[in-house]
Amino acid sequence: MPLSCVSLAERSTPAVASLAHWIRRPFEPFWESTRGYNGSKLRRDLLAGLTVSVVALPQAMAYAFIANVPMQYGVYAVIIQCFIGSLFNSQKFLSLGPTNTQSLLVASTVTRLAGGQPELYLQLVIALTLLKGLMQMVMAVARLGGLVRFVSQSVITGFTAGAGVLIAAGQVNWLLGFSVERTKEQWPGIVGIVQRLLPHMDQIKPLSVMVGVGCLVIVIGARRIAKLAPGPLIAVVCAGVFVAVNGYGPTDLPLMPELPTASQAMRIFQIPQLTMSEVEQLFGGALALALLGLLEAYSIGKTIATKTGQQINANQELFSQGMTNTVSSFFQCIPGSGSFARSALNHYAGAATGYAGIFNAIFVAAIFLLFSRWATCIPMASLAAILFVIAFGLLDFKHFFRLLRSNRSDAMVFAITFLATLFIPLSYAVFVGIFLNLTQFIQRSSHLHIAEMVRSSAGPFIERPLREKSGNRQVLFLQMEGDLFFGVADELRTRLTRIQQSSCRVVIFRLKRTLAIDSTVMQVMEDFARQMNEMGRHVVLCGVREDLMEDMKQYGLVDTITPENVFPTTYGIFTSAQRALDRAKELIHGSIDAREIMDQDDVEGWSYEI
Repeated sequence: MPLSCVSLAERSTPAVASLAHWIRRPFEPFWESTRGYNGSKLRRDLLAGLTVSVVALPQAMAYAFIANVPMQYGVYAVIIQCFIGSLFNSQKFLSLGPTNTQSLLVASTVTRLAGGQPELYLQLVIALTLLKGLMQMVMAVARLGGLVRFVSQSVITGFTAGAGVLIAAGQVNWLLGFSVERTKEQWPGIVGIVQRLLPHMDQIKPLSVMVGVGCLVIVIGARRIAKLAPGPLIAVVCAGVFVAVNGYGPTDLPLMPELPTASQAMRIFQIPQLTMSEVEQLFGGALALALLGLLEAYSIGKTIATKTGQQINANQELFSQGMTNTVSSFFQCIPGSGSFARSALNHYAGAATGYAGIFNAIFVAAIFLLFSRWATCIPMASLAAILFVIAFGLLDFKHFFRLLRSNRSDAMVFAITFLATLFIPLSYAVFVGIFLNLTQFIQRSSHLHIAEMVRSSAGPFIERPLREKSGNRQVLFLQMEGDLFFGVADELRTRLTRIQQSSCRVVIFRLKRTLAIDSTVMQVMEDFARQMNEMGRHVVLCGVREDLMEDMKQYGLVDTITPENVFPTTYGIFTSAQRALDRAKELIHGSIDAREIMDQDDVEGWSYEI
């Protein structure tokens, strides 16, 4: 009995260790920040946290504004999400919280479902946060972070440029001094914004326009003076003081509604309500938010990594955002992601570790609790001015014109994604861009890369495009490259049929540069080898890697070709290829004339040496 217990313990130890590692792995970025933490790093993190907080607070209020929810929900989000995200982010400079594009997508998704009911609207927004977080955690467990490789910069810049136009257009009414109602009956995108604005153009308040323009000047001027100057905060404070000193009220210009008191703000924990019906309605929007959040965080990471050299783990970022959004949904937070502006400022301010994000959250909470009582003095035009500046920063048409000069295909993807963002629901616009990218990828990868290898007096072999008359030789030496998957099967079958109809007696395939072969292509090659055998001809393979060899053996392709005609790759240069040529010589019962694999006159001008 004791022996069996010991045996069980020994067997269970690796499982326990594996479980412990699985539990500990998400927290590795945090533990990494803790190692070697000292007073110098603490000072840098405190300064960075304070610097970012004076920008994060007005941004959070503005993004709640975009999401069409009360301002405090944006503040809750930046506090909770920045704190939790700092525990899990693989990027120490990444600042999580509400962002412009996320908030715009939230409004686009929920407005169509809420039907003008504020309580239902807020409930759906919180449910969307939870659903997005759960999706991202599932995607992280499934190791789907690599999906970011299939979304190009053209899609991201096209979407963000469209979002910038929508954000700016959506603030025009507040700058002009009147409010508008969003209903699900209105058209999506820019058409819906114009539809909402036109009936109210006789309600323009000059005072609101003056305050908004003044705040624009302050925000832009502060940025010109110093990068670290908190222009948005200065603009909001100046506008609030101006309103308070002159005694202006809601009849003079739109003002922020009253924010909750400190005691009310402390009671924000609430279990999100999420029904199956809401899951069905919100699924598309939540998936778009999840993918967009990953793209934003990854893009920010790549930009900052060019300066810091820090490695980015896409799956860790997915898990971090998933955990952050899931937990924050219990504190009435709107969906959040990585903010480029706050992350760049965090890096510029000298953050040393992820603790800077924790200090940022603490400072934002302190400022909010201390000064929220004066929120009703802040004119909405001041927040509109901040969002105008943010929206302008999203417009990267310089990238579009560079694409027009260099890559028309990517320029088309940018333009279509941009227009889709302007005219259709945002959740669909994200998928339009991704679909275009996948279509491009499939088209490009479905092209068969096959070339003829020929002798060269300058070196062992050169390769050139395969042409019709290539099949007139007794021995045809071909090289295939890349992933041979079902997308290239039809083209390969067509080319092999032409070779089969020629006088060629031996076909050698060099697979040194072949990354993978799927079952569809193996079937095409097996059919070709069998038909060649029936005609008394032969197929030879060379440069076969060990993993490909095993796959072909399991499928039966090696047996069809015969093992004697299959040569594995070697460390020597063209050693496997030379063995294949020697085998071809045996198969045709004689010597291979140099002209059989060499046509130097035909090579000149368009072949290249390998």
